[in-house]
Parts: sequence; C-alpha cells; structure tokens
Amino acid sequence: MQNTLPEKQVIVVIGARSGTSALSGTLSLLGADLPQNLMQANWANPKGYFEPQDIAELHDEILASLGSNWSDWRPIPPEWFQSEAARLYADRLAAMFLNDYQATTGLCVLKEPRMCRLLPLWQAVFQATNTIPLYCFIDRAPEEVAASLAARDGSSREQGLLYYLRNHIDPELATRGARRAFVQYEALLADWRGVMAHVGQALGIPFSLEDATAAKVDDFLERALKHQMVEKRDPDSWFSAQAESVHHAFTLFTKDPNDPVALAQMDHARIVFAMRAQEIAAP
Repeated sequence: MQNTLPEKQVIVVIGARSGTSALSGTLSLLGADLPQNLMQANWANPKGYFEPQDIAELHDEILASLGSNWSDWRPIPPEWFQSEAARLYADRLAAMFLNDYQATTGLCVLKEPRMCRLLPLWQAVFQATNTIPLYCFIDRAPEEVAASLAARDGSSREQGLLYYLRNHIDPELATRGARRAFVQYEALLADWRGVMAHVGQALGIPFSLEDATAAKVDDFLERALKHQMVEKRDPDSWFSAQAESVHHAFTLFTKDPNDPVALAQMDHARIVFAMRAQEIAAP
C-alpha cells in the first residue's frame, strides 16, 4: 500500500555524550525543525538537550522490557527486532514521531542517544512515516566520553569505554549504505562553518550561513561548555585499545563515510567486542 503521508527528511544525530546536543542545536539554528515535546535543560546540559521527551521515555520502556537500560553496553538480540513486540513498539514510535514533528513540512532533526542501539527498529518507523533519514554522527575522544559519564553519573572508566564502543559500533553498522556524515566534536567547536558546509554537502542539504544565522550559532557554540579535557593515554586494556581504534576509524569517516580502512577497523572492533562481551558475561 502506497504511503500517503507527506514526505519529509530527518537528520538523525548519532552519538552519546559526544556533543550531540551541540550538533543538534546547531542544526536547528541552520533551519532543521526540532520536536515539539522538548526535553528540558538541566545542569548537565544547560543549553538544552534538543531531543523529544516522549520518545526518550518510550526508548527507556523498550530497553527495560529487554532487561536493559540506557547505559547498558550489552547487545540487543538481533532477532528481537523481528518480533511482534518490536512491531508494536515501532507503531507507537511512529505515532509519537508524527505528533512531535507535525509542523514539519521539509527538514527536521532527531537526536536521542538511545537510538544508537535501536536503529533497526527505527527503519520501520521512517518507512511508516514516509521519512527519509540522513545520518549525522558526532564523535569525541573515548576517554573524554568516559570522563563525561563519570562526572554526570559516577560510572567507572571501564563502563564509560564499553558504553562508547556499543554506541559507536551498532549504529555505524546499521547505517552502512545510507546517506551519512561524520563530525568530530572538537572540529565542530573550532570551525563549525567548515564542518557544517561539509555535512551539508555529504547529506545533500545546502545550509544557509547568512550573517544573522551565523551569529546565532557563534553565540550558541561556546567552548566553555566542553568540560572534560582528557589527555590521550596509551591503551591499557582490550576495551581502551578498541575504543581508540573506533575513534580513529570515525576520524577517517569524516573525510569518507565509506573509507575502506575505517570499515575494516570497525569490523575488527565489532568482532573483538562480541567475543570479549561473551567472556565478561560468562559466569
């Protein structure tokens, strides 16, 4: 049956404690519509999260139904995405998406970090809502991600690096073949004009950088909001070594989203992570 809903494009911001709010806020200032039901700002993100509160809560419900939560680094069983429960959740997400973006007629931005592990579910949502997803990843040094999580939640460095791995490996694989762009958080803060011009070219969206708009982005992107500045250290465990490998791959992806060396590094990291995850989970 043909979808009769008006077609729209959504820039899906992918990342976790890596500057996703900064990127989403920038995209909104450059003309991408935000959801109506915005999560409120707090001490951890004083300028706002730029993500839909209702979708975040439903993502938490989905993860809880699987015995998981937002910080869990364990994989979601691939077969679950083909289950009846997944179909029902996709229907609920589609209804929320349409409600949150009902005023959008062209381009919008969707950021919700739990999507990193739930992207296969969202493929059905985008199809049901006649939405074309354009993926924009933002990456940050893994030790800084771990430090950010420790400052906010008190999690260990090991937990933070495992979280980094899961939330990079899963969505990178899920978006192969799709239109996507990659950004480094430090580069966004240092030269947002150059970065967003590159993103626009990669995604086929000619962002307007008029003086008034550019001034708003300049005011929004304050370097002082990046709190964790961690010096690079030599890997001292398998998970820190793989996190650095993934970070290097994501750096290569900024120039070519299908860089063969980066893809090979991601494939290797995924295999190592899967093997080590089984060892950790074993009694």
